[in-house]
Amino acid sequence: MTRPARLTLTELNALSTDAFAAHFSGVLEHSPRYAAQVAAARPFPDAEAAAQAFMTAARSGTPDEQLALIRAHPDLAGKAALAGDLTPESASEQASAGLDRLSADEYAEFHRLNAAYHTQFGLPFVVCVREHDKASIFRAARERLSNTPEQERGAALHEIGRIARLRVLDLIDPIPSPTHTTGAAMTDPTQPTDPSSRPAPVKVRLGSNNYGKADVRLFKVFRDQPGLPQGRHDIKDVWVRVGMRGDFDAAHEAGDNTGLVATDTVRNTIYALARDHLTGSVEAFGKDLIRHFVRGGPRVSGAYATFTEHLWDRLPDPAQAGGHDHAFVRQMPKRTARVDGDGQTFTVESGIDELFILKTTQSGWAGFHRDTFTTLPDTTDRILATTVTARWTYLNAECDYDAVWAEVYRTLLEVFPDHYSHSMQHTLYRLGEAVLTRCPDIERIHFSFPNRHHIPYDLARFGIENGGTIFHADAEPYGVIEGWVERE
Repeated sequence: MTRPARLTLTELNALSTDAFAAHFSGVLEHSPRYAAQVAAARPFPDAEAAAQAFMTAARSGTPDEQLALIRAHPDLAGKAALAGDLTPESASEQASAGLDRLSADEYAEFHRLNAAYHTQFGLPFVVCVREHDKASIFRAARERLSNTPEQERGAALHEIGRIARLRVLDLIDPIPSPTHTTGAAMTDPTQPTDPSSRPAPVKVRLGSNNYGKADVRLFKVFRDQPGLPQGRHDIKDVWVRVGMRGDFDAAHEAGDNTGLVATDTVRNTIYALARDHLTGSVEAFGKDLIRHFVRGGPRVSGAYATFTEHLWDRLPDPAQAGGHDHAFVRQMPKRTARVDGDGQTFTVESGIDELFILKTTQSGWAGFHRDTFTTLPDTTDRILATTVTARWTYLNAECDYDAVWAEVYRTLLEVFPDHYSHSMQHTLYRLGEAVLTRCPDIERIHFSFPNRHHIPYDLARFGIENGGTIFHADAEPYGVIEGWVERE
């Protein structure tokens, strides 16, 4: 048995009820009656509307009908699969997740999970395998065994709806070009559905785009490293984001996900590669991630990886110098990085964020322009406080990123207090000059300095002399000073 040919939206809206039911008979497993029910909801303005109608139909029956629909689905990698008795749709879907190529241990695990489902719920485990891989299917099955019967029935019907949606889209011709009809007639059921009454098509094209996984919170413990005493650990605490670029037009324009890497896979890859590849700087790890996704993603031509690393220091240990072997306290600031590339060449940007620095004197703001709306007085002695955000690019893409970051951090701490600051701009330039002098691998550095105002509090109204000791740390609108310092 082969899958029916795709029909255009115009063709399926014009089909008789019987012909429509026959075309979509395999959408809901062994339950062709639903297709006749959905046929009555025509005409559909687009393929997604037809898919949504099947998803709604799957949940619309009585409780007994819902249970019958769930039980019409085969066990994953079960007897029907082994005997070759699956519907063409189920056979293709199970193959897409590699369920036709399981090891003996994986078959045994599926058998155990299927048996557990039938024992606990009297139902097969149903999942939209096209939106999963083997690992996530196993994980979902174990998690859903903790459901109540009502929760599991709802979860199974949700997954059946997801399966139905993809099957419907398989049977409808996608729009052949990136030209789409827009306007109220597409979404507003109160508007006429006659195509001649709709607005003229608007031509659009897909611009630059990417997709990936964000906020992947990766924590690694380095145990018993060479050169360290037995039982002494190091840690890395990194939040990772990966975005992929490539030939994704078909996914956007026609809903064709062929060759796309799932974002769930991106997350799993980050954790898996960290085991052996996150051994030094996050910048080097970023290059390894990009190489992997470009090499392994059929449609991926480039990628970026960004990192926010939370820094930790050892707690003190009275019994030994150098701090505790395995107890830590989080520090400020954060270390940041962005790596972008095509798997062969890379651009790398590193940075510092949330570095809170302040000096209580040796700063002023005077001689500035005045006009009708100026109220701020000159001052030659003020608190200068800011939260440093810095990022820099490299002349040499293959340097010791850890050493460079440490030198930038050290330079900021040493140079911020070493001069009288006539303005935040003055200090920005002086810090940038010092970083470029001390770090020959850096091409240029950007700073963002919010001016965190500390305003002397008026105690005179209480008959108390302030004497430059009590300040209000102001949360009102603040100045922001930003700029690049570059090599000539």
